[in-house]
Amino acid sequence: MTVNEGESLRLYKKALRYAESDPEVFLSTARRAAEAILLDLAMREAVGAKPTLESLLTVLTAKGVVPAKMVLAIRTIQNYGNFGSHALDGSGDEISAEDVQPCLNALTQLAAWYGRTSSSFAESEGSEALAAVQNTAGTSRLADSALIVVKALILGCGFDEVLARRNHRLVCVQLPWSDQLVREVAEGRLDLAIYNEQRLLNMIEEDGELAHRVASVGRLGHSMGGRNFYLLAARGGRWGGATAEEFLADPTGAEIAVPRYSDMFANLLTAFATDEAGLRERGVRILDVPHHLGLELFHLNRDVLAVGGQNLRMHARDEDDYFELLNSDMLPAPAQARLRSAAANVLIANRAWLSSIGFRPNDLFRELMRRFHDMGADVDRFEATVEELIAHASFPLQSTRSSRERLVRHVLFESYRLGDP
Repeated sequence: MTVNEGESLRLYKKALRYAESDPEVFLSTARRAAEAILLDLAMREAVGAKPTLESLLTVLTAKGVVPAKMVLAIRTIQNYGNFGSHALDGSGDEISAEDVQPCLNALTQLAAWYGRTSSSFAESEGSEALAAVQNTAGTSRLADSALIVVKALILGCGFDEVLARRNHRLVCVQLPWSDQLVREVAEGRLDLAIYNEQRLLNMIEEDGELAHRVASVGRLGHSMGGRNFYLLAARGGRWGGATAEEFLADPTGAEIAVPRYSDMFANLLTAFATDEAGLRERGVRILDVPHHLGLELFHLNRDVLAVGGQNLRMHARDEDDYFELLNSDMLPAPAQARLRSAAANVLIANRAWLSSIGFRPNDLFRELMRRFHDMGADVDRFEATVEELIAHASFPLQSTRSSRERLVRHVLFESYRLGDP
């Protein structure tokens, strides 16, 4: 049986859909989701165990893979799942949505921890893939990405053609979007990467040595034109009748779901013009969630507010039940300017590599940008790039081809003014 993060997430989302409409089915699906998470962890850690929740939990706990806090959450899910199986057999009392709330909370806690753990696995696997690429003369290593904004640049700038003119072969390595990209370039394990400009500047400020090893070749544009921040709400929830002005004036009691260690969280702080302690003082609670959760968040709590990526944003726009309580356009001009600056991405390069290949940063930047804009002006090349993104970029599970294409074209237009709005 093959289980991966996608299957675990699918079961988790399925469980959430039944939390209110059919609590008994929710309990059985919640247990299956927990089993899928544990089996995925066992496979990644090469730990042998029977594919049952009890066996997996016993072995993974003994190996120190699952912390005590998560063991408690999994036991809660297990006990409720056992109770639910009796109800499904017709031997138990009817179960209400209120009855399963502790199991729902435990499952969400487990999913959030698993999301962070999976990100750690992705970085580890990326580092292993990078180490497998030999640092030989005539080979240049570029960080690849499944993010539409970044992947579009990798496809459209013609890195392979530009480097071929310098007798270099391009090798792309799939790596997660994180500060580790800068460190890999600094250490010479990567030659080129695209990353957030503000994060790069922050890292250089914290470690001055980075500036001697990493060069900012040039700015490549702003994600979603610098208007990528939004705060999503359910029309039927607590904030359904509030305006942006009313919410900013008194956000007391707000629960905001956002990946804590992300640029999305940084944008939230920018929108409120405060830090995390300031949010607490204003009565705002942060719910740290995996980056890949979608509208299922609102099955947990209609009053919750969500900060997410453009996938979630586009999904919500197709549903009448949700609206953007707050977004970049609703904020004061200084906040909009800060958010736009925070959305800028740059091409970074290892300085020693630049010297060895004989490229001045400005010359490399101009050549890549010329090819990118030529791609946008050539209908056939642009449409081929759209098709590549539909096939290889990151999208929500079970999304349709039409929804993927709509998202790709939307992101390309908002970020680079390519194609039609």
